[in-house]
Amino acid sequence: MHTLMTPVRNVAALLAVALLAAACGESTSAPGSGDAAAQGEGGTIRIGAAVALTGAVSREGNLVKDGYEFWQEQVNEQGGIEVGGEGYEVEIVFYDDESDADTGTRLTERLITQDNVQFLLGPYSSGITQATTTISERRGVLTIAPQANADDIYERGYETVFSVLPPASSYLTGILDMAVELDPEPETLAVMIRDDPFGIAAGQGAVRRAEELGMQVVFQDRYPADATDVASILTEVGRHDPDMLVASTLFQDSLLITRQLKNLQMSPALVGFTAGPALPDFIDSLSGDAHAVLGSEWWLPTLQYDGEETLGSTSEYAAAIEEEFGYTPGYHTASGSMAGLVLQLAIEQAGSLETEDIRAALLDLEPETFWGPIGWNEEGKNVVGGSNPVQIMDDEVVAVWPEEAREQEPIYPFPAWNER
Repeated sequence: MHTLMTPVRNVAALLAVALLAAACGESTSAPGSGDAAAQGEGGTIRIGAAVALTGAVSREGNLVKDGYEFWQEQVNEQGGIEVGGEGYEVEIVFYDDESDADTGTRLTERLITQDNVQFLLGPYSSGITQATTTISERRGVLTIAPQANADDIYERGYETVFSVLPPASSYLTGILDMAVELDPEPETLAVMIRDDPFGIAAGQGAVRRAEELGMQVVFQDRYPADATDVASILTEVGRHDPDMLVASTLFQDSLLITRQLKNLQMSPALVGFTAGPALPDFIDSLSGDAHAVLGSEWWLPTLQYDGEETLGSTSEYAAAIEEEFGYTPGYHTASGSMAGLVLQLAIEQAGSLETEDIRAALLDLEPETFWGPIGWNEEGKNVVGGSNPVQIMDDEVVAVWPEEAREQEPIYPFPAWNER
């Protein structure tokens, strides 16, 4: 196992440059690429990444970008991607998609036709990825998507999109599987569904899993993806008095629902979300009100996988990210690094830079990495692995399930707001 190399970078300065360049309609890329690299030649593999650095999902987007940059640093410091016995340096051309699908689509076209990238690392969110991959598929450019797992993205017959995350429809199943092991077992469930491709897939998947487990789904309804007030929906939830409430959220939704649960003094025995609680800003934004909220993580730094040479084991990867960026990584950062690593391993196995060869290699790939098990079907869905429930305890994100990753027993039931 090689020792991970983690040079200290001025992350804030790099981000400022990225934002300025995006505002000027320009791209940013790794320094020292040279004129040959600008043409995608001369021993360089040029990769495009339009990801949210500003806008509604910029918290998540910047974490994904950290993951991309860390993988790029590591692979380049270890000789690059090996193709036919030669090491190819990785250059990533970044743009800010401003958390907007139309902007992401335009930038994807630009990356392919003007920047001459050979491969793409995807944006944050299923909605934006669903739009950008219409361009990349038409152009025949492979996309590794770190944070886009709405099932219908992979059900369009496309051949150039592969997901790091398992399908969104399984996002909340870990929380539900954990719930039925509790005493007393929750019997009734309410499901709030974000009205976008990701939210619908995750919410409907939760309903199906709950019914399989014998729970009674007493309420399910959608809320707008840009909602700023869900009090009326929560009031309706309250009329059904469920034992458990789950919602297919992004970060801002999870904040909104938690705050309005407190305002309405509603405290089901379990409250769980998809994206949100595992992000550091969730605790910072809510302080003590985040206590006992459940979230779902596709990856945990407490897992124990041996990994490979580029990014090392789970514990080595987590320690290196903390050293370089100053935070304990969650699945957003890890999925960005994993997207790059997946592309690297597929190229090396194929011994080729041709899309068809790399696609074939991906379908056969069964890598041992810091991420854990991963593998794809013909649609590009990751059909291996599942979500891991975490819970906020005393301003810390704590793994509570499955047993092999558990740090503490879950807090149950959810404490009443006036008893905190």
